Amino acid sequence: MNKLVIIFTLLGLILMPSYQGLRAETQSDLLPPEGPTSTVEERRIRSSIQQEVIRLRQKEKMLERKEMELKTLSREVDKKLAEMEKARIALIELLQKKRRMENEKAQALSKIYEKMDPPKAAQLLISLDKDLAVTIIEGMNSKKAGKVLNNMEPKIAAILSKSYASLEER
Repeated sequence: MNKLVIIFTLLGLILMPSYQGLRAETQSDLLPPEGPTSTVEERRIRSSIQQEVIRLRQKEKMLERKEMELKTLSREVDKKLAEMEKARIALIELLQKKRRMENEKAQALSKIYEKMDPPKAAQLLISLDKDLAVTIIEGMNSKKAGKVLNNMEPKIAAILSKSYASLEER
């Protein structure tokens, strides 16, 4: 009975997740001593325990390799995420620069259209993209913009006025 208690205690130690701290240097340290009074059953159990210890150590080594692989992959993912964040920030900056340049050009274009004769400006605005036409009208002096819209076909002037007055993003 005493030998069974020792065997089950050893099995418990082997199978416990925290057994690493208690792990012996050699397999024989984990097993009860062999002696002349060993029975066939004790030898069979001893052999089974030895095989289980070998299997667990192999599994432990495999898990350690997997853990190293995961750490490496995690570092690579973190590095890629940092690179992507830098690229995202650079892209945002480029888009902001592009918008600033477009706004500057639209303001300059507005001043050009503002200096034109209203019927000629109206004719040219009709041929432009609606969003660009609205942006140009936005940049114009309101009095001059009114004269230009007055020289347009009422339906087109209404569409541009509606887009100008709406809160839609252009």
